[in-house]
Amino acid sequence: MSARMARPDAVAGSSNTPMAPPGPGGARLKAGPALPDTPPARSGAGAARSDVRADRSSVRRAQSSAAEAERLRVARAAAVLGEHAGVARVAALLDREVDEIRSVAAELTRAGLIVEGCRPHPDMAAMVLRELPADERRRLHAAAAEALCRDGFPAAAVAAHLVAAGDARGSWAAQVLLEVADHAFAADELDSAGAYLELAYRASRRADERAAIATRLVAVEWRINPSGRTRNFGRLRAALRTGRVPCPELPTTVLRMLWHGHVLHADHALLRLRQEADPAALGDRLEFLGAWLRYTHPVQAQRHPWLPAARAAESAPPERDSPHRQAAALLAGLWEQRAPEETAAAAQRILAQHRLTTETVEVLVAAVDCLLHTDRLDAADAWCQSLLAEATARRAPTWQALFASARAETLLRKGNPVEAAGHALVALNLLPAEQLGVWLGWAVSVLVRALTAQGRHAEAAAQLERPVPRAMFESRFALGYLRARGDHCLATGRIEEAERHFRRCGRLMNEWGLDFAWLAPWRNDLAAVSLAAGQPRPARELATRHLEAIGGAEGHHTGGVSLRLLAVTADPLRRVTLLRRSAALARSGGDELELATVLADLGSAYRALGEVDRARPPLREAARLAEVCGAEPLLARLQVDPGQNPRDTVGGTGFEALSPAERRVAELAANGNRNRDIAEHLDITTSTVEQHLTRVYRKLAVARRSELRFALAAHTSGGDHSAVG
Repeated sequence: MSARMARPDAVAGSSNTPMAPPGPGGARLKAGPALPDTPPARSGAGAARSDVRADRSSVRRAQSSAAEAERLRVARAAAVLGEHAGVARVAALLDREVDEIRSVAAELTRAGLIVEGCRPHPDMAAMVLRELPADERRRLHAAAAEALCRDGFPAAAVAAHLVAAGDARGSWAAQVLLEVADHAFAADELDSAGAYLELAYRASRRADERAAIATRLVAVEWRINPSGRTRNFGRLRAALRTGRVPCPELPTTVLRMLWHGHVLHADHALLRLRQEADPAALGDRLEFLGAWLRYTHPVQAQRHPWLPAARAAESAPPERDSPHRQAAALLAGLWEQRAPEETAAAAQRILAQHRLTTETVEVLVAAVDCLLHTDRLDAADAWCQSLLAEATARRAPTWQALFASARAETLLRKGNPVEAAGHALVALNLLPAEQLGVWLGWAVSVLVRALTAQGRHAEAAAQLERPVPRAMFESRFALGYLRARGDHCLATGRIEEAERHFRRCGRLMNEWGLDFAWLAPWRNDLAAVSLAAGQPRPARELATRHLEAIGGAEGHHTGGVSLRLLAVTADPLRRVTLLRRSAALARSGGDELELATVLADLGSAYRALGEVDRARPPLREAARLAEVCGAEPLLARLQVDPGQNPRDTVGGTGFEALSPAERRVAELAANGNRNRDIAEHLDITTSTVEQHLTRVYRKLAVARRSELRFALAAHTSGGDHSAVG
């Protein structure tokens, strides 16, 4: 390296506390004293002799002081270099001749301050570094980093000095820091990786290199803070506008932009991919990007039809495929209506072969989704638990939120709305809502449907007041969200509004080319609306169309729902036949809430035929399952006392368990008051406020103040409960 080494001469005479050395003899290392003042003038020969003696004494003291300062400089350089210190390296660091340093090192060795090879004694090094001025320490560390890099030392050793210097200059420093950042990131040491990358960003003087570093900084912070308002995300957007994001990073950048609804930035990245991407290098990732956009962001996919189509038939052995290629083929199989067994096997293979990383998180989410779509609920639940545990162990709240949402949906599909609501709340509490971007719709939709199934309509309404990104309605998360709104409206008697939401869901699916029953059974939803409106004929037509779309009732779990809806429109005898068949499908599909609903209808059908004895078993089982599921509306219909509310065992004890003091504190905190303001308002201490809030968070199953407003909204009156996200 050609950069000039820092020289510590400037602080040779700085004042330092004398330090007792660790070696024998108690030698001391300190800065030399200043030269003495000029002695008073004398006259005559005696005065002349006195002046000569004083001059000689001053010269000796000056020489001693200079030697002491030189020893101090050597000790400082050796202390900074640590285990990598050596005579030649210390000489280079101080810009001295090797022989000069060797003689000083010999003196320090005799004093026990350094050991053989010019390495510092640990105690001496600690004392010297403690007394070393900050500016001088930074200069010595910067020079040490350059010296070690020039001598071919490992990147980790060089980077340690660059970090200690707090500054770096030149591409060589940036490359060293990038290398150690990669190792830190792979070891989940995110704080260290972020520090190395930030220093590398400042060290680099090339715009292209800085843009590449910005993408890696966003990747590091994305696992814990997927915000679109951070400095690094701003750097990434700026680099994208100027066309400096490296081409291999563009597929991931597209996903980052679409997460927060930055559609124009995503378009810009996709256009660059079209013009510059090397199919040989990015073929698999481009194929997955096209399949993922078609599945999750269909509007974006329609704007970029040039993206390569996913291949359902795999032309290479699966174990030799990249995760992106496998996932692209998996999603293609959904659209081509491959056999559920084949799709489920491919999803299991992906989940078993690939570890959770920044590059594979969407791949694994797609695999879990495919298990859900093919009704492999137990397998999907097991994988969600495994991935959620891994994300938790690796301290990645973004990943936790995704797989908590996936598990919430799995549990809801299994007919367990109580636990589904608990996991959806976990997803919403892990990160501020705005950081979830369009993915917010996933957790909110599951939570609203779970609350509606339990009859907690006020709480569901509060969640629906939560602002969601406008861009969400160009993603598949809009489908679940619209269905959740429709379910809530239907359960609360707003039939026309429910129909509007369900029809919008179906219209979007048609526009996007995603009209698949496994994605959203909107025809069944509209059939339920027609029945609620007293219109059996359109209900029968819609349910029949849904059965045709899935190839028969056994083609998908929603076929059993269609049979239950058709039973309402049939004559009493046919109704029993349809409901028994629907119950068998619900039982085999593992949806306990649907099974409870079908059995309740079956018991009512038997009663209508006057077969009271045959009605009792399905009604008793329906009541038992409804209580297990926490489905209070169904229990009320069956006129069964639910006893202890199952939801009290999951996610806290609810609003009713709050004491009056806790309620007052919670309401003030939900309105945005600081702890100090609450304490003054209630005439209590700040510590008491904190204790109250801790208990409130536990009882209401929330993890942050911003969620209090939604948790309390169901129990407040007037207009004070409008959500602000």
